Amino acid sequence: MRKMVCLKDNYKAMSEEAAAVLERVVRKNPAAVIVLATGHSPLLTYRLFVEHVKKTGLDVSGVTFVKLDEWLGLSPADEATCEYFIRKEVLEPLQIREEKYLHFFSQTEDAGAECERVEQAYERLPRVDLVILGIGMNGHLGLNEPGDTLSAGAHVIELDEKTKGHEMLSHTKQSVGKGITLGMKNLFRGEEILLLADGKEKEKGLSGYLSNEITTQIPVSLLKLHPACRCIVNRESFPALEGLEEFC
Repeated sequence: MRKMVCLKDNYKAMSEEAAAVLERVVRKNPAAVIVLATGHSPLLTYRLFVEHVKKTGLDVSGVTFVKLDEWLGLSPADEATCEYFIRKEVLEPLQIREEKYLHFFSQTEDAGAECERVEQAYERLPRVDLVILGIGMNGHLGLNEPGDTLSAGAHVIELDEKTKGHEMLSHTKQSVGKGITLGMKNLFRGEEILLLADGKEKEKGLSGYLSNEITTQIPVSLLKLHPACRCIVNRESFPALEGLEEFC
């Protein structure tokens, strides 16, 4: 299995490389569909991309953004939500219209129906140009948590104990036990997948991606099956992987 791995010296360099991928995708297809992860790993990537768009005048009005996942039960205005993150870091700075944004609602009376709504809308998209992912502390992708099986489509998930300790959830006083996320089939629709590896607590997940093993117990390991998954690694976060070979 060939893995595209790009090593960068620090978080800023990793983010600059990732932002350049975003720019390339939009320049290639001004009507691109891009799935957005949230959290610290892609944060600077988005800020650099926004900065570049404003500086160069790159037209993003035709781009559709898709929210990867969400914590269930929180108000959309809660600073812990993926909704708050994406609106603050991407949608508002780029003045993205609502019709160009597909997302799960964090507060819903029928989570199953919400999954079906997003699944159908996602499947109607003619293509998905880029899926941006981080690595969970337990190797999860989005909120596709480790287990004996993984779900193909959008679904509700009981959060793993490690995931409940996610840094984003430190910004809310509410208890969160469930999430809602795109499934593995949805992620594999991406023409390209951009996997960002940052944070020493992600070493288990990154090792799972770099090994030859594929297991649902480490969901990120399945990305080795995707023909165009590129992993950009912040070398500072993983000193134990110093001998890692680069294929960039």
